[in-house]
Amino acid sequence: MAKRFAVKKLLQLMCVGGVLGLSSGSFASGFQLWEQDGASIGDYHAGRSAQANDASTSWYNPAGITRFNHQQIVFGDVAILSDFRYKGTVALNTLTSLPPNATAQGGGFTNVPDLHYVSPINDKIGFGFSIVAPFGLKTEYGRTSSLRYAAISSQIRVVDISPAFAVNLAKNFSVGLGLDWQRASAQFSFQGALGALGPNSDTESMTKGRSIGYGLHGGMLYQFIPSTRVGLAYNSQVVHHLRGTSKATGPVANFFNKGPIVSTNALVALTLPAYTTLSLYHQLNPQWALMGSAIFTQWTVFKRIRIQNFSGVQSSAASNKIIVNIPASYKNTWNFSVGSEYAATEKFTLRSGVGFDESPVPTKYRNVQIPDNNRYALALGGHYQATKTIGFDMGWTHLFFPNKTTVNPPPQPAGSVVVTTNGLENGSADVLGAQVTWDIA
Repeated sequence: MAKRFAVKKLLQLMCVGGVLGLSSGSFASGFQLWEQDGASIGDYHAGRSAQANDASTSWYNPAGITRFNHQQIVFGDVAILSDFRYKGTVALNTLTSLPPNATAQGGGFTNVPDLHYVSPINDKIGFGFSIVAPFGLKTEYGRTSSLRYAAISSQIRVVDISPAFAVNLAKNFSVGLGLDWQRASAQFSFQGALGALGPNSDTESMTKGRSIGYGLHGGMLYQFIPSTRVGLAYNSQVVHHLRGTSKATGPVANFFNKGPIVSTNALVALTLPAYTTLSLYHQLNPQWALMGSAIFTQWTVFKRIRIQNFSGVQSSAASNKIIVNIPASYKNTWNFSVGSEYAATEKFTLRSGVGFDESPVPTKYRNVQIPDNNRYALALGGHYQATKTIGFDMGWTHLFFPNKTTVNPPPQPAGSVVVTTNGLENGSADVLGAQVTWDIA
């Protein structure tokens, strides 16, 4: 009989530490994140739903939980260093004195922690628990270039806390199901100005909100022979209605309202797409293993970012009831990855991987908030088994656009202010992952 789960205090510590430490950034398809564990950074998540080699399977495919006959905890962290630059023009209908060209540097540093736990309940049933960030976005252009009239910063953060169970239905076939409790937050800020008030009339509008949403994820794992298994996993759509505040502060607000224009009932509608993962893992020989994944994301549910009760100026009057629609019209996408593992010694394993990440953003609606394009990935990493119960993983993925990205969306109205952008973005990112795996005998 397998040992039963009995680490209540440790589980409480995992919940508190995971929630307080979690932040997110994005350099992925749309604002979808692939970095839910540190080890898979070394092979660009190839085989993620079929490997089931550590506790992160509780998130990637909970059916893999039944492969464990002992408790295991995974602590991971991923650092994303992104670098992208906008070069083009920005036009504002309320200003005629903007420079003809605008250049703005975006990107920066952010980290995405993760935490996973698995434990057998009996010989056929297992329990898992994960805290991850499945979606996230952070673009930061600053306030020094004229691009500030289109976007200063845009942030979307999603924390997913997920218990899961798995059952072994046959010797070589298992299924699993997890509940997703998501906390989402978003923040959008840009500046407006009115030429009639002079050159220093910049007024910043910031809208932010939070929401709780629920979803499911589950999967199946089938082992053809001891060396080969296939995994199929599904993550459901989650709908969020983020509520919070919208505030316009500066000379324009003072002129029309004699102070800040504030809405305490701002609402941002956000639908996170469902996605399906098919993975294969094959142990070629005692040293080499090959794996691959194909992920299909149903992005067509994401039609726009809609902000209600936005604060600003409309028809020459202060208003906290403005509706802002940022069109998106996303398309469904594929993500492909293939990778390999080489067991150099009993303690050292090397990893590598390559991949392609298709962008859901149509060229017509690509904007500076999400200047997304198709990208390619190169990955390297490794595992070191320090002791019988403690292992360390490190990985590196380089993501890059093959070409410069055109940014020329339809003019964007926000009350009386209409912003037009026309330019190019180019960029790349380096993703560094680290992980500690602890087997509890």
